[in-house]
Amino acid sequence: MKQTTKTLLGLVVLLLLAGAIGGAALWTGKDEQKKAEAKEKSEKLFDFDKSQVKELRLSKEGQLVARLEKGDKGWKLAEPVQADGDDTAVDSLLGTLSALKQKKELAEEKDLKAFGLDQPRLEVAVKLDGGKDVGLQVGIDNGFDGTLYVKKLGDATVRVIDAYQKASFEKTAFDLRDKKVARLDDSAEVKRIEATGVKWPYTLEKDGAVWKLGGAPADTAAADRVASAVKSLRATAVASEAAKSLKEFGLDKPRATIRLSVVAGKDTYTRMVQIGQAKSGASTKTFAKRDDSPVVYEVDKQILADVEKDAFDLQNKDLVHVDREAVRKVVFEAPSGKVEIARVKNAPADGGVADEVFTVVAPQQGPAKKWKVSSALYAIASLRATVLEGPLPAANDLARYGLDKPRTVTLLGEGDKVLARVRIGAEKDGKRYALSDGFAKLVRVEKSTVDDWPWSVADALEAPAPATGQASK
Repeated sequence: MKQTTKTLLGLVVLLLLAGAIGGAALWTGKDEQKKAEAKEKSEKLFDFDKSQVKELRLSKEGQLVARLEKGDKGWKLAEPVQADGDDTAVDSLLGTLSALKQKKELAEEKDLKAFGLDQPRLEVAVKLDGGKDVGLQVGIDNGFDGTLYVKKLGDATVRVIDAYQKASFEKTAFDLRDKKVARLDDSAEVKRIEATGVKWPYTLEKDGAVWKLGGAPADTAAADRVASAVKSLRATAVASEAAKSLKEFGLDKPRATIRLSVVAGKDTYTRMVQIGQAKSGASTKTFAKRDDSPVVYEVDKQILADVEKDAFDLQNKDLVHVDREAVRKVVFEAPSGKVEIARVKNAPADGGVADEVFTVVAPQQGPAKKWKVSSALYAIASLRATVLEGPLPAANDLARYGLDKPRTVTLLGEGDKVLARVRIGAEKDGKRYALSDGFAKLVRVEKSTVDDWPWSVADALEAPAPATGQASK
């Protein structure tokens, strides 16, 4: 036999052998997958999708705890009282039940009493599309190995699951009812807030993304926090399903009444929430009620601090409105002189993140301290008043505030267009008087913030690197 033929035959044998090995591995892999799927199926107690559930029932010690029905707009608590359900809480419980796995089953055991399953401590039952009932009955714990004896509804086989799963099913009717006092969807947008009964009544109205107070710009972040606090207010308990007297809850003369004008999709409506006086003593609770419901809720009294605001809290305090990327130059002027710093962003050839470069151009030239100037620019762009002192002072009254000869920072854009200018004056109570172009009030700002800006060329210039070979001391 020729050498070439021998070589070809060897290759064929190797290919056949490799194919056989590959086929065996594939068969083994499929077999292992089938075994895993079979094991998964045998461990799983229930075979239903939670979206198929139309009714949920919870019982404890043979007594009904709660019954909920699924409606067109979510879950509804039907017993022991009628109320909206907490869709998230119900969905979580059903998800746990549908995915529940057993550790083992005790098929030979027939004495249900020995496992506390003759009279189950807890029962979770659901009704599926088509009317089929499935559920779990819970017996006693096995403290030795952290397990729990259970059985399926209508099935006498004793099964074992991890004991920690029990907590997922030990719910009260309150746990499964909607606890949002204002009953607003997360997607609902609050367009108007009217607060009465508080020490300083106020009305906030939203214009686009900006809040206004009395037609003037408001502190948008503060207004958003008020809206969010009322939207997200959750009950910690139900004080009364239908109070006959609101006086005992401090709601006959509410401490605060908040009216929200809300837009949700194409719907526009008003929601009113009343908040009572905080409980006496060291309690952290108070009471709240919605205008379209007789239910009185117990809530955390923090909500009072969240909605009781004064003029300063809600007035706009942003002194500078500028896009950092539009800044080309920063000029710091003090009685001792002027420092001009240029800013450029050099786009790298590889298209990565552009590098921000600051250069002192006057009164000397040289690289600027990047960290200091960059930090100062951020602080200038986000500068806020900490005290609204009053109206703009007259020109002949500027010296009173140290603003006749102020320190001034100016942000310039393309063609040296002035983007923002802030003048810094004298100190008072750890703050400095300030005036900002376009902000029609005398304010005070944090002294520590503005004093740290590079007001001198020595503060702005990067120290030269030591000469090569020069020892540092």
